[in-house]
Amino acid sequence: MVKIVMIKSSVKEREEALEILGEQLFQLSKVYSESFLKKGRGALVVHTTFLDTNHKFNSIDYHNKKESVDLFDDEKSRQDLKDLIKSYDPKNEGILILITKSSATWFVTVKLNSYKD
Repeated sequence: MVKIVMIKSSVKEREEALEILGEQLFQLSKVYSESFLKKGRGALVVHTTFLDTNHKFNSIDYHNKKESVDLFDDEKSRQDLKDLIKSYDPKNEGILILITKSSATWFVTVKLNSYKD
């Protein structure tokens, strides 16, 4: 019973984080695009503990494929993330790795916004 409550808590944290991140999609899109050009395929790592509506993302938050996969111990999660990183469209999509306060880790694909410097 306690485990179910923790799972619901981490799902709620994920949903709250995605809502905040949705409001910052323009900034995230710029960081994804610039980081992809410098580091290649990878993912943006977000710790929800530090996330708020004024959070500023930069290329330090972006991990290349190897760095991203190395965050996971579970072999199935590692393979799933490898497959996702290999198949996403970096011109239109980005991958988020969300690490919640309750230590649950999620990876999701997000649709990017266009931006101009």
